[in-house]
Amino acid sequence: MTGYEIEPWHDFFVAQAGAGAALTGLVFVAISINLTKLLAQRAVQGRAVEALMLLVALLIVGLAALIPGQGARAFGIELIAFGIALSGCVMAASTGKVNAGGATRGQHLTRIVLGQMSALAIALAGASLLIGAGGGLYWLAGAAILCIVAGMIGAWVLLVEILR
Repeated sequence: MTGYEIEPWHDFFVAQAGAGAALTGLVFVAISINLTKLLAQRAVQGRAVEALMLLVALLIVGLAALIPGQGARAFGIELIAFGIALSGCVMAASTGKVNAGGATRGQHLTRIVLGQMSALAIALAGASLLIGAGGGLYWLAGAAILCIVAGMIGAWVLLVEILR
């Protein structure tokens, strides 16, 4: 039952937290390099916030999983709460006047879908841990991949596309 026990996933969570921290740093650098452009183009400001949130999510989930002595039930509840909160934050960052321009409809939809799928996978991992069926922590592997992909697309926009 590896998908429902936290301890066998220790190395995965250490790698996830490290990747989250490193990639969050990359986005901070991208923001600082192009801060003047970013502040002038309101359409990409939400993109910066969203990229940061998704990459910080990797870090937070990884660190939460590494809390010593924490049971699967407690971690499951944390994942559900965090997944729901992340979903709301990502939706807020990806909609509204701040994101009114710059992206095609398809690009914008892809961005929303990636962010929401990431958050949903985190919440599903938590629910699956609580009921002891449905994949368990394997949902977090998918969530980590989605967070990295979405975060790196956001970093690309902040480093390269903002200059076009």
